[in-house]
Amino acid sequence: MYTIYLYDQPIGRLITRGTGIQFTYDVQALANSSMPAISLSMPKREEPYGGKVARAFFLNLLPEGAYKRLVEQMTGTSAGNDSALLGAIGGECPGAIAIWPEGQLPPAILHYEPLTTSDLQQLFDPLNATAIASATRRARLSLAGVQEKTALYRDDTNNWQRPLDGAITSHILKQPAAAFPHLLENELFCMTLADRAGLDVAHVGLPAPAVRVFCTERFDRIRSAGAPDAAHPRIKLHQEDFCQVLEVLPSQKYQDEGGPGLKQCASVLSTFTTLPIEDITRLLRWVGFNYIVGNEDAHAKNLALLYLPNSELRLAPHYDLVSTEVYPDLARGCAMKIGRATTFSGVQATDWKRVAAMLDLPWSAARDELRTLAGQVNQVLVQTQASCNENFGSAPVYVSIAALAETRTSRLLADTVR
Repeated sequence: MYTIYLYDQPIGRLITRGTGIQFTYDVQALANSSMPAISLSMPKREEPYGGKVARAFFLNLLPEGAYKRLVEQMTGTSAGNDSALLGAIGGECPGAIAIWPEGQLPPAILHYEPLTTSDLQQLFDPLNATAIASATRRARLSLAGVQEKTALYRDDTNNWQRPLDGAITSHILKQPAAAFPHLLENELFCMTLADRAGLDVAHVGLPAPAVRVFCTERFDRIRSAGAPDAAHPRIKLHQEDFCQVLEVLPSQKYQDEGGPGLKQCASVLSTFTTLPIEDITRLLRWVGFNYIVGNEDAHAKNLALLYLPNSELRLAPHYDLVSTEVYPDLARGCAMKIGRATTFSGVQATDWKRVAAMLDLPWSAARDELRTLAGQVNQVLVQTQASCNENFGSAPVYVSIAALAETRTSRLLADTVR
């Protein structure tokens, strides 16, 4: 049995039931009207949640694929024993969730180890296959996704600290996959371009000039209004990705495998967020930007809701923006359809009108947003290339993505004339 914490307060219990898991809210949490539910998919109630709804929420907190198998080996958990893996690494999760074995309390004092630039280089040494997974185990850290990654804490003097035993983190660092040349520069360029084009995105960069890994600041870990202290160096904000909200398992995140499409994602925003029209417009711009840079991997786990301190619920800043189209050996296909199109090359003018209908936006408003986005991207392409060359080092992938973006913005403008 495992205790589930929300905002560092116990909220319920997670138990194994056969091959599945079951979550039950504590009586105290049910009686506390100020304590929110852990997910929109699991409103507070006395009856336990099991089946797909519980599995979808909790499994979407875990790593996936080969990296998940490596973490299982490092933690000594059996392959597929997801509740045991959650108990082993769930001390610091996405959002404000923490998971601890029953009877084991989270540490009252957070512990860290200082890291030098040399330590960072060793942590991300591509020849050391277990370094990141070992750091994940020591930190009791669970981060979703396929790519090898860990999270660290950067203090107010800009020094890096390795978290231990569930200590709070501030940044996520990802190991570039060797199979995709210049993936690091690719993501840095796309995220920088999105920011300059007016999308709300997570802050990104390198952890240090000599450490060539992708680094992004966590939008679910914010600085406190006062000076940070040892117990609360950052404040946790809760978040949940759209697969969690829509009860979709991580193995089914792509639309052609049963995952959410744009209409379902728009429905989440229109039903739950504080400013639905604004957030749905941001969703439209996200779709347009992914089309422009060729991000075919824009699935529902790359969209999240963020619970803000003022009690607003909003679409989270965008993350994981990468041009997959610059890798010719990858199979072509959109994670979510654009209208009826399953590939970016197949998108027609009528598909953009279908997208507007899916999002329940007037075509005139959607058209204006898409045309504005295309113009903004064109306007900042050259300066983004220059900035990335200066800040992250030169890479041929900048030129490739910029050329694709120029072609796609021209086509988008042509497809949205009327």
